[in-house]
Amino acid sequence: MMCVFAIAAAAAYTLSTWPKGVPTGTVWFWIRVLGFPTLACTILYGLRLLYFERERERQDAEREQWEDDCAEATRFAQEPIALLASGYLCSLGILDVAGAMAIGVRRLESSVPAAGGETVRHTALRLIDDSDLADRYASCFRELLAMIDDALHVLPRSLPFEIRLDCPGNIEADELREIWRRCWAETGHRAAEVSVLARDEGVMAVDAWLDAYGGPALEKYALFVAVQLYDEPPADSAEVAVALLLGWPQMAQRNGTPIRALMHRPVERSGDTLLDVLYTGVLWGRAKPEGVADVWQTGLAPADKPALLEAASELKLGASNTDELSGFHDIDLAMGHAGVADAWLAIALAAEHAIQSGNPQAVATRRRDLRVAVVQPRPVSGVEHARAPMENKNEGNA
Repeated sequence: MMCVFAIAAAAAYTLSTWPKGVPTGTVWFWIRVLGFPTLACTILYGLRLLYFERERERQDAEREQWEDDCAEATRFAQEPIALLASGYLCSLGILDVAGAMAIGVRRLESSVPAAGGETVRHTALRLIDDSDLADRYASCFRELLAMIDDALHVLPRSLPFEIRLDCPGNIEADELREIWRRCWAETGHRAAEVSVLARDEGVMAVDAWLDAYGGPALEKYALFVAVQLYDEPPADSAEVAVALLLGWPQMAQRNGTPIRALMHRPVERSGDTLLDVLYTGVLWGRAKPEGVADVWQTGLAPADKPALLEAASELKLGASNTDELSGFHDIDLAMGHAGVADAWLAIALAAEHAIQSGNPQAVATRRRDLRVAVVQPRPVSGVEHARAPMENKNEGNA
């Protein structure tokens, strides 16, 4: 259409400026009236086509590069941490608690605290019966270390190893660290750096670990320990102690360290919808939604639970299709909320059930915001997870 207007305008201009008395039947007249405008329009149209073709190629290349970058970032985000050993203490026991919860066993009930006082709905570690709170933490540490002693003994001494404590609010971090050091020294294991996680960091410390570019910051072993005890237990609380020995999977495989399960990168909700967080958690967990038949939840706000059910249903998560939603395991209803140990216990139970069932498990917890992670059963030797470490070219993007 623009070409028609351009030709008409050029013809009008030629007619208005054509010298009077000069014949209009000449070739030159028609070249000026139609030839030049048509040629100009053809050239401009060709340049326009060329520009749009180049622009489309550029956009296609950018989109392809973006898709490649996204795929690479996703592959990097899917790299897991290996669970080498775990131990826990809770009111439901020290072994096969996941199986007990799966069949509906509960222990949360009203009782008088060990220190006396009014009846309160809670669960306590009755076997850890020291009178002093610090001594009770020490007893828990010793029990946990005994549970994972064999796994600690086989760790290569030449490889980096660190200990991370998740500190509850009723004891100072320095005091807790000193108690741990004394208990650790009693075991005779090699000296290791002991640090306390930042407040509310929790399992997101694993996310920070997986962000490491490489080297000792990534290829290491780490023991995460979380214990929650009370002098005066709050309502609906639980006393729990958890220890998880984790390691970089490829390093563990190279050194022949047995892998019990795989913990994938946790996702923390930050402006995204719960559906997006759940989708990302399942994606990063290398799981198909319909294959995740169990969700271990703890610490959720009242509004989180129906929202989680709705998101799981929309995503077609396997747990949302179980009879009477039996695939959703509420740890808080079974034994109470475990304070700083809540998410660590959920991971330990999810790993235990993944090993028993052979199916991926989802974990949903809350600290600063809602967090989702996937725990996979032990990988088959030589496939899928047994790959060379992938260089992180998208550090901070995962």
